[in-house]
Amino acid sequence: MSETQHSNPNYAPDSHCSSCGAPYGEGVSGWPRTCRTCATVAYRNPLPVAIALQPVYDTKGTALVVITRTIAPARGGIALPGGYIDDREDWRQAVIRELKEETGIDAASRDIRLADAMSSPDGHLLLFGLLPERPADRLPTSAATDETEGWHLLHRPEELAFPLHTLAVRAFFEGRYV
Repeated sequence: MSETQHSNPNYAPDSHCSSCGAPYGEGVSGWPRTCRTCATVAYRNPLPVAIALQPVYDTKGTALVVITRTIAPARGGIALPGGYIDDREDWRQAVIRELKEETGIDAASRDIRLADAMSSPDGHLLLFGLLPERPADRLPTSAATDETEGWHLLHRPEELAFPLHTLAVRAFFEGRYV
């Protein structure tokens, strides 16, 4: 959103055709919607999110890498590393990028397999990428990033900041992603 749109009290998101700029007018709501001026059909598509399931093992057994968030939403909450898939980015590349950005952990996209796909009530499509298990002592030291307080290990299921992350962690520890 531009600064002008943000500061304009009369600005209404999605109120105009993105093709010709004509207002949709009274009574037009829901998706898809058709512009009365140019007949362009507009869709509201889910925002795809790539989530990393990075299993590790240590003396306590198998664990998953999780992060503590320092940004909204769910600031201060525990979550799996992940984020939005960039324009023209393969979902596997997004898993690798987000894992690196949020934890400093390197991985190869060829090693990822799709563990699960879930849709959230707010319209996001979450793609959970499972990476190969690795030894915890070979991971980089946990350090704060622009979005996290760092990473730590989750050795058993627990409530996370996002309900679908909680479901995926539970499924992982129940062996459903083998």
